[in-house]
Amino acid sequence: MEQRHRDILRRNRVKLVKTIKVQHLTNFLIQEDVLTDTMVEEIMAEKTSHARAEQLLDTLATRGPKAFMMFCKSLEESYDWLYKDLLEQDQKKQSMAPVQCEEDVLQDKFARMNLQDSPRAKEILTEKELNKLADKLGSEWEKLAIELDFKKSDIYKFKEDNKHNVHGQIFDMLCRWKERSGKNATVGKIIYSMQEVSIGEDVFKFLL
Repeated sequence: MEQRHRDILRRNRVKLVKTIKVQHLTNFLIQEDVLTDTMVEEIMAEKTSHARAEQLLDTLATRGPKAFMMFCKSLEESYDWLYKDLLEQDQKKQSMAPVQCEEDVLQDKFARMNLQDSPRAKEILTEKELNKLADKLGSEWEKLAIELDFKKSDIYKFKEDNKHNVHGQIFDMLCRWKERSGKNATVGKIIYSMQEVSIGEDVFKFLL
């Protein structure tokens, strides 16, 4: 999700939490691959309507670039006024944003193409690389864990198994992801996942 969309959701959080009923939205968000079944189960496990709405908004902020627009679309049938209001706010933010010059756009495009097409992107991460990544991730590791489809209960177990050792918690999570992903535990996949939750390039630059 883009930063401007996170800002819009944060600015409207109180209104959204008071208004929306999560059960009206989840089927559409699953259909559009914004949420997984596991994510919905965790959201619906919250005890109150407000808590479920808060959990939904927190989860959406960790999802991909289409998450905001699909969330807005999910509001259209039951909460048309919210749908229109959020889209209007997004249009205003876009009109105020500085225009990126053509050269910068091309550089961004080439950077993405080079990573995607390079042999390096298809290499499976080594434990040494995961260990270094664990050093660099710091407090951002939990949102990456959610992006990699770990549950809250999994994150709790990583913490319990490595009490007072944040590096150990992160390394344990990354190794578990590698074990679970097999041949798909590639440099390209982990970088893509970090970009999806807006983790800065300084964290994964050593992998390029």
